[in-house]
This record gives sequence, structure tokens and C-alpha cells, in this order.
Amino acid sequence: MTTIILFTAAGLLFLAAVGIIAYTRHSLIMYTKKLSDCLDSMIAGDEEIAFEEEEDSLVGKVQAKMRKLYEILQSRTEDSQRNQKNLEKTISDLSHQVKTPIASIRMYQNILMRQGINEEDRMEFLRNAEKQVDKLEFLIQAMIKMSRLETGIVNVSPKSESVYQLVEAAVCDVALKAEAKNIGISVDCKETLLAYFDKKWTTEALFNIIDNAVKYTKEGGEIRISASATDFFIRIQVRDNGRGIEESHITEIFKRFYREPSAAEVEGVGIGLYLAREIITKEKGFIEVRSKIGIGSLFSLNLPIEP
Repeated sequence: MTTIILFTAAGLLFLAAVGIIAYTRHSLIMYTKKLSDCLDSMIAGDEEIAFEEEEDSLVGKVQAKMRKLYEILQSRTEDSQRNQKNLEKTISDLSHQVKTPIASIRMYQNILMRQGINEEDRMEFLRNAEKQVDKLEFLIQAMIKMSRLETGIVNVSPKSESVYQLVEAAVCDVALKAEAKNIGISVDCKETLLAYFDKKWTTEALFNIIDNAVKYTKEGGEIRISASATDFFIRIQVRDNGRGIEESHITEIFKRFYREPSAAEVEGVGIGLYLAREIITKEKGFIEVRSKIGIGSLFSLNLPIEP
């Protein structure tokens, strides 16, 4: 009797072991299949992948990690594609923009190679050619800055800085150009004001806005710069009494290479304001614009007080 019971128990244990092995094998096959299907979908770049991370199992836990990995890879792929598109657009824009100064330089070169040009005309053509070379150099430098910002090669590094020193540096950079047009620049900024910004790049942004005001303000005009604190931002305002901007064009002026139709005679390539907005946006700030034709414009740069 005892022998029968032992044999029966042994048989049941054997069957149980076989069942456990079969179940484990089946589970392992299903586990492997689900992971394999998931990996195949990731490799194929499928947009919709059936992750089962909500399932309270080993498969669910592993797939939760795989989803995170997939999202990271997708994000990097999208960044790479975005950078590629930006690079292609930059190259296309650069190619388009350099055509005019290069064509002008070639024209002046051909004229200067002719016989019988008097010295006065020769010097005039040389000066014009030099202006086109300067424009070309400025354009290339601006495009380099723009592409470095857009592709993330250079990142802004905001930290607590003096707003007074920022304004002072930007005004110094544009002072000679303003003096040449007899344009007065007044500054109202407390030396104690602090904000979070990258000093080098924000000086570039503020310079571009003040320089823009100088370009579009007539001789003998006035530019007033002030800085004050709001609840969350330091607001730097640049007010001029220049020609003003059409209200319908205000949203257009920050697009790269945009030029006001009525300002063809004013020097520039239409990159300054675009760069200014890119820089301030990267610092978690923003720019506001108000303008009236014949009265002038008010640009407000808002820089965060805290990171």
C-alpha cells in the first residue's frame, strides 16, 4: 500500500514538474516572442508599437524600459531630422543671399578692367565693390551665428548678470554709428538690476535691436533705453522716433531675411531681429513690439529674473 502511494505521489510530482516545465517553456517562448516583436517594430521604425508595460509581469517591466529607450531614440531621430532640415534651409538661404553681392562685385570688377576709366570713377567703383565685400562678410558671419544657434552647436548659458553692464556694452557697440547720424541715445537703468542671461549672446541680441533702431531713425533722432523689474522679468525697452513699422508687418520682422518693402535703401540683410528673438527665446525670455508709422517703435526685451 505504501509503495502504491509513493509511486502515485512520484507520478504526480513528475506530472507537476512536466507541467511546470511546459508552462515555463511556453511563458519563455511567449516572452521571447513579445520582446522580439517589440524589437522588430522598433527596428522597422513603426510609429505605433504595442508596448505592454501596464501588465504586472516581467514582460511588462522590460517593455516599460523598452518604451523609454524607444522614446529617447525617437526624440534623437527627430532632432537629427530637424537639424538636417535647418542645415539644408541655411545652405539654401545662404546660396540665395550671396548671389546679389557676388554679382555686384563681378560687375564692378568687369568695369574696373576696362580701359579709359578716369581715377575718380575708378575709386568710386572700388568703394562700391568694397561695400559689397563687407556686406558679403557680414552675411556669412551672421549665417554662421544663426546656424550654430539653430543646430545647438552653441548653447546659451544663462546666469545672474548685471543688466546695466549688458545695456552699456550694447550701447558702446552702436555708439559710433549713432553718432554718425547725430542720433542721441539716453539710458535709464539702475546698476543694481540683475537678470538671468548669457552675457555674450544677449549683448548680441540687444545690439541688434538698438542697431535696428539706429538704421531706421532719421538723422538727429533720439533713442531711449530703459530697464525696469516686473514680477518675473527684467524688461529692457528700446524706444525710437523712427519711421515705424506697419502693424500687419510686426509678426514678419522676426523672420530671417525679412526686409520692410519700404526700406530697400537701408543697409542690412534681415538677420538681426531673427537672431535676437532666437537668443532671447533660448533664455526663456521674450520680445514684444509696438509701433506706429511716422511715430516710432518700442521693442521690449524680457529677461527672466530667476532660472
